[in-house]
Amino acid sequence: YKRQVLNSLMGTVDTMMVSNVGSAAISAVSLVDSINVLVIQAFSALAAGGAILCSQYIGQKNHEMANKSARQVLFIITAISVAVTALCLLFRVPLLKLIFGKVEADVMTASQVYFFYTALSFPFIALYDAGASIFRSQGNTRGPMTVSVISNVINIGGNAALIWGFNMGVAGAAIATLASRVFCAVAVSYTHLRAHETRG
Repeated sequence: YKRQVLNSLMGTVDTMMVSNVGSAAISAVSLVDSINVLVIQAFSALAAGGAILCSQYIGQKNHEMANKSARQVLFIITAISVAVTALCLLFRVPLLKLIFGKVEADVMTASQVYFFYTALSFPFIALYDAGASIFRSQGNTRGPMTVSVISNVINIGGNAALIWGFNMGVAGAAIATLASRVFCAVAVSYTHLRAHETRG
């Protein structure tokens, strides 16, 4: 639960840090973040379900099936997240209009920008969720938590640099979030590879 809170915290931090950009930016980030939180929770649920299977095989000392299940979880959740991202990118304008109805033009424009970059981050946060869940099934909770904390620090630092330093506004907040989630995915994947090499 702490990990999920940290994942969802990024949108809240983005909202706080774009507060000096204007009310349209605040509204856009808040609105889009309500969608992002639902998507992230769905990925977390899928990852948790896959981790249960891994835990059962680990409990049975069946490491071959545990590894096979872990690979399947990673593949399936990545495939689903890529499909979701593709749909969100293709239909982001009608989707936002359908969900939020008639909002101010500047809010809708900012929402489209923020949703574009955060939707790109879906496969990365999904891959991190799957990897973190597999780690937890192996009894390793510290690693994923550490990665999540570092990613939030990256997000805050990126926000400060892009929003205030480069005056990129909503786009800066979204790009910082994307970068932090790419870090999550890379860090967890690298750790998995190192662990596999060590066992090998």
